[in-house]
Amino acid sequence: MSTVKDIIGVRSFVMITGASRGFGRAVALELGKVVGAGSTLLLVSRNRADLETTKEIVRDARPGLAVELESIDLATADKTTFTNVVRANYGSADHEVAIVIHNAGTLGQDGRKITDLTDISEMSVYYQLNLFHVICLNSVFKSCFTRSKMVYINISSILALQPLTTWGNYCGGKAARDAVFRVLAVEEPDSQVLNYAPGPLDTPMIEELLADEKTDPVVRTMFEDLKRNGSLLRPADSAAVLIALLRKQNFKSGDHVDYYDNIAKDAGGSTQ
Repeated sequence: MSTVKDIIGVRSFVMITGASRGFGRAVALELGKVVGAGSTLLLVSRNRADLETTKEIVRDARPGLAVELESIDLATADKTTFTNVVRANYGSADHEVAIVIHNAGTLGQDGRKITDLTDISEMSVYYQLNLFHVICLNSVFKSCFTRSKMVYINISSILALQPLTTWGNYCGGKAARDAVFRVLAVEEPDSQVLNYAPGPLDTPMIEELLADEKTDPVVRTMFEDLKRNGSLLRPADSAAVLIALLRKQNFKSGDHVDYYDNIAKDAGGSTQ
């Protein structure tokens, strides 16, 4: 077990990428309800207007909470960008806990199989957004909060562990992120590190996937079945399980924990 204690309900600085909609918005709302007095939420995405909506939702639930917004493109962001963003928003107060939640990412699917991928520049762009910026941001975050307990959360996927045809980029990126966070847990034993797979979520990304004519028929059928059977999860339900996990901390730092795992159920989640 990690030595990090009481990470819910204390003065915290929380940075969430991909917070403009879907699961990122749900996590912002649920964390906004439980962080301690004097905490700050920093919400990051490309879409400023959607971030403003997330901020309104969070502030409606928790009036007075400091909610800051930064519109940046993670595909091109670098060390300087991240340093400036974090330092501009963490204020003068000491934070007992600093939490960074990596939710931003793209599917990277267009019906092509792994053996169809030959453009190195194209692949570099994908991994810059879905892997490299995560490594850089973790390093910057640690350098900015030298006196805070550190919590690093990777929003992972079952596809970090299981293959899906035509999703080579997505599976590769998620698996690599899991591995990076496991190394982080070993290198930073006083920090809390979690790879959390939120389950199949009912988000706008699913609608975009089904509307894309290039989506592989096998993949399309799988997600159509999930939607038709009511198996897609509400982002709020999965976000609540994440918060429960952080409360109880009944996982080993660096673990990959899925919404459907027994450990997640024990934390208070529902699989209904």
